[in-house]
Amino acid sequence: MKREDSTILNKYGKDPGFKVPENYFADFNQRMAEMLPDVEITPVDVKPTMWQRLKPFAYLAAMFAGVWCMMSVFSHFTNTSNLNGVSAVAEKMQDDNSNVDDFIMSGSVSDYDILSYEDSVAMSNEENFSDEE
Repeated sequence: MKREDSTILNKYGKDPGFKVPENYFADFNQRMAEMLPDVEITPVDVKPTMWQRLKPFAYLAAMFAGVWCMMSVFSHFTNTSNLNGVSAVAEKMQDDNSNVDDFIMSGSVSDYDILSYEDSVAMSNEENFSDEE
C-alpha cells in the first residue's frame, strides 16, 4: 500500500489542481449583488381564515376525545367480575383467620387462589352439611 501511494505521488504530485483567483472573495458580495435582477418584493397581507386560527384547538380537543374514548374502551376490557370475585373472596377470607394474614401480606389474589379457596369452602360446607344430617 505504501509503495502504491509513493508511485501515485511521484506520478501526479501533491498539487490539488484547483486554484482560486487572487482577491476572489474580497469583492464577491458586490459582484453577486450586481448579477441579481432588480425585483421589488411587495408584502402580501393575508389574513388567516377562521379554520386556520381554530385548527390547533380542534386538534387538541380531538386528541383529548381520543384519549377519553381509549380509556373508556380499555376500562370495559377489564374483567369487573374478577374484581367482584376478589372482594367476595376477601370477605370469606376474613372469616377464616389463617388466610386473612396471607391476603393482607400479598395484597392481591390470583385466579388460582380464588378457585382453590372456593373449592375448599365448598368442601367444608359439604362436610358441615353431611355432619348435620
